[in-house]
Amino acid sequence: MKDDRNRSVRLLWETPAEPSRGPKAALSQARVVEAAIKVADAEGIEALTMRRVAETLGFTTMSLYRHVPGKSELLDLMVDAVWGETERTPKGPWRDGLDFYARQLWSMYRAHPWLLQLTNARRMPGPNAMTRTDAAFAVVSELGLKTEEMVAVVTSVGQFVAGVGRTMADRVLAERETGVSEEDWWNDRDELWEHFTPERLPMMTHIWNSGGFERPLDEFEFGLARLLDGLAVFVEAGERPPVRPATCL
Repeated sequence: MKDDRNRSVRLLWETPAEPSRGPKAALSQARVVEAAIKVADAEGIEALTMRRVAETLGFTTMSLYRHVPGKSELLDLMVDAVWGETERTPKGPWRDGLDFYARQLWSMYRAHPWLLQLTNARRMPGPNAMTRTDAAFAVVSELGLKTEEMVAVVTSVGQFVAGVGRTMADRVLAERETGVSEEDWWNDRDELWEHFTPERLPMMTHIWNSGGFERPLDEFEFGLARLLDGLAVFVEAGERPPVRPATCL
């Protein structure tokens, strides 16, 4: 496993030596990654196989292995490639910068919801992802924060966007698998709604009768604004409150 991970490091961080002439030159690592992203975007990450990518390109499966050694490495390359579609956060006021960073992530997840179906645990980071994150750290670098606080601030923004995005990705997957829209699925739950009574669920019934569920605030916009409001209190505090130590899982 260690050797496999080092292989991903080389693929991500070193320029691939691609043949410039001959029949092999028709295929490249970049073309394989591009085709794989198109498959995942159109059919979902569950449909992604080396064979499916090869079919899309019109090559044999074995020909792909000359450029990408396996699916695990292909996923690492795909993730970093879509990070490359985002823009680096420019220097400026910290709140504007974190807002920009969050919107770049949100745009990336909306374009490629399959990203959020992948586990981030031990996913090998590539140069595009790292340069974008580095630029986000630069935005908060002059606020007088401890380095661990800088990490926590940027990570909090990233985790918020991923959380909202994961709900969106789950809806996309459910609609793809069932052919039923989110709205139609919920509208067809009459038997469930019969149990929503004032005696059992007084607040939810009140909100329902008041139309609160029919006028939902945008999850991303509302949540991001409130998150940045909270970070502003922390950043601008004369004496920042202590943070509880991390708890063991």
